[in-house]
Amino acid sequence: MSSTGKYIPGSQERPGFYGFTRFVLSIVLPFLFKFDVQGIENIPENGAVLLASNHFSGWDILATAFSMKRMLHFMAKSEYTKSRFLTWLFTKLEAFFVNRGEGDTEAIRNCLAVLKANQALIIYPEGHRSEDHKLIKAHEGFALIALKSGAPVVPVSVWGSELVLRKGYHWPHQPVVHIRFGQPLVFAASGKKYTRADMQSATDDTMRAIAAALPEDYRGVYAQLPEPAAAGNSPTENEETR
Repeated sequence: MSSTGKYIPGSQERPGFYGFTRFVLSIVLPFLFKFDVQGIENIPENGAVLLASNHFSGWDILATAFSMKRMLHFMAKSEYTKSRFLTWLFTKLEAFFVNRGEGDTEAIRNCLAVLKANQALIIYPEGHRSEDHKLIKAHEGFALIALKSGAPVVPVSVWGSELVLRKGYHWPHQPVVHIRFGQPLVFAASGKKYTRADMQSATDDTMRAIAAALPEDYRGVYAQLPEPAAAGNSPTENEETR
């Protein structure tokens, strides 16, 4: 299942419930952790943008969305539809569902619809949370969406989220969740049509940018990623991340 209820990916945004949720989070989250956010100026104020982030914790999406002014759309795994409450909640937040590991073509169409509507979408290229809190190999489905849409890709690096409410957590101790929004990348096919090599290059470039902003211990399989090929990939001009 890729969409549920009245929300149709790519339709006009209805930020009412999303804004209310942000207000609630503004009260709750400061009790749980502190924020260290840099590079927020790298997110375009309008137009399509695809955020690509590592995924160490369930707190990642909350911390990232709360850090942004723009409404952020995302995919949720289809297992959540077993819960009526979560189905209702994610749909009200204008998220849509994806069958992981099955090449969900409807989810890809939904991603493209969101970007075609000039909205903001976040994707976790690794596909699921990393259990050991280190980068794991990313899937190329993310690159397919980036190449098909032509949307700028903002690499997002998040760490410290794995410490929130972990075993042994004692309030008022508050871990710091670090979020780094990197400079946008724009990917294009090397020829008339994009190839598997283009997809691999876009994936590697994005994960390399995510890894570069993470502390070394978190970089996992991307700690020694070779320099990316220049063809077809170019960063947009922007100021350096703060």
